Amino acid sequence: RVHRFLGLEVGVILSGMSPAQRRVAYNADITYGTNNEFGFDYLRDNMTHSLDDLVQRGHNFAIVDEVDSILIDEARTPLIISGPADASSKWYAEFARIAPLLKKDLHYEVDIKKRTIGVHEAGVEFVEDQLGIDNLYEAANSPLVSYL
Repeated sequence: RVHRFLGLEVGVILSGMSPAQRRVAYNADITYGTNNEFGFDYLRDNMTHSLDDLVQRGHNFAIVDEVDSILIDEARTPLIISGPADASSKWYAEFARIAPLLKKDLHYEVDIKKRTIGVHEAGVEFVEDQLGIDNLYEAANSPLVSYL
């Protein structure tokens, strides 16, 4: 009641909700849910290939009830997303085959300080040849960029 009086929108995250329902709940001013629901949504958001598939928005503040339960009692229980292999497994295997064929300084560069790898144009062309595609950055192929 206090929330409504203040003009705040309230959402709740429940098990079994669709991504669209979750997105609506997260877009509310205040979102209630369990640590597992928040945690699994975070993991799923980090596995998406498209920004349109994200359900959570930016993280700002959290009020956590029974935080000792989460940090101590449940600390030994990791959140794991598992299931049958999907189409992405094929692409992981394909890029794992291609990666050792790439040559440092010709196809890519390593920045030790920033802990990053930058792919050169020659590297992109090499990967395109290996995959038998014309343009890695074409809309139909854009999900493949994340494997590179």
